[in-house]
Amino acid sequence: MRLYEGDLYWSQTVAKPLRFDKLAAASHTRVLIAGGGVTGNLCAYVLSSAGMDVMVAERGRLGRGSSLANTGLLQYSSDKMLSEFMDDLGVEPALRFYQMCLEAMDHLTAIDQILPGPTDYRLRDSIYYASTPDYIGPLQREYHCLDQHHFPVEWLSREQLRNQYRLDKPAALRTWHDADVNPYRFIQALACKNQQQGVRYFECTELDLGHIQANQVFTRDGWPITFEHLILTTGYSRFYAPARERIIAYRTYAFCSEPLSQDLWKDEAMIWETGRPYLYLRTTADRRIIAGGLDEDPAAAEPGSGNIPAKAEAIASQVKGLFPHLDIKIAHAWSGLFCGTTDGLPIIGPDPKQPNIFYLLGYEGNGMCYSMAGALILKDYIEGKFNPYQTIVRVDR
Repeated sequence: MRLYEGDLYWSQTVAKPLRFDKLAAASHTRVLIAGGGVTGNLCAYVLSSAGMDVMVAERGRLGRGSSLANTGLLQYSSDKMLSEFMDDLGVEPALRFYQMCLEAMDHLTAIDQILPGPTDYRLRDSIYYASTPDYIGPLQREYHCLDQHHFPVEWLSREQLRNQYRLDKPAALRTWHDADVNPYRFIQALACKNQQQGVRYFECTELDLGHIQANQVFTRDGWPITFEHLILTTGYSRFYAPARERIIAYRTYAFCSEPLSQDLWKDEAMIWETGRPYLYLRTTADRRIIAGGLDEDPAAAEPGSGNIPAKAEAIASQVKGLFPHLDIKIAHAWSGLFCGTTDGLPIIGPDPKQPNIFYLLGYEGNGMCYSMAGALILKDYIEGKFNPYQTIVRVDR
């Protein structure tokens, strides 16, 4: 199954991406990370910052897997509301999970401040609006749950939405500690920092992940890599047996506009909605709009990329419905594979049968946030420390 199709935008924002050699010799490392996307690079940063010997093996080119189709909206709020998690998990685990996400966002912001090179990382508010009046009740409940437990949230009435954001919707939540980013630039800057910390990178180095031994794995070219710990950060490219039954796959669509000259909305906040599948949108530093939605079962999607332009136009029409004054011209349009889970939680932790092999799979809409949290959890596992969030997202939960 293809990770993405169409005309991607982020790849055109880096003129000279980093390049690394292919592994061509037997090697050893304390921690081997399979996958060079945003998840693998965040994990490499956290572990190398703790003084660990880290190697990253990427089967293609760094950051050119699912990360390249990422629209770069970073939020502490999950696709599944805190109030819904409370119903399913209980109050205390739900609160811990949302606290994990809030802390992860603050970690991402702190990391960005020390990275070399541009990342286009910008702190942003998020507006989560009720798609129809039927959603006002659930949204009010969510507001009270977040507010009662001191998460950053504000209730916005229809009048406030109209006056402040030009949004004619029944109500909304405003949250903060959120951000938007160019994920490809972020990966490039993070890899530069990781190199300074001793991380070794190998591109075009595919591991035979179907035949992992206790402390060794071979590349497809036959080179052995011995390790103490193996971390699988391969995103949507491979579904592993311990987690396969939890995974729900979708295909999502997105576009990036030409730069706009018209006034945009207040603070260029990120915007998403309660309805499903939901519309989501953000801006870029050069005043483009990136928007996505129309999620569907990949099996139901038309083969090839012929439907991408029509989907992009449909999403642009939804954005125009929110902001009729905007003259949106689509510059890039793409579709990407997206995975969620049956309980709305990422999959992070050791393999139930091989405890030195770890999964860091940031499934669901908050992938980069979950990846940050997961990197910290796995650091604690390797160091023999208990992490208060590890039981919530463990593989065998």
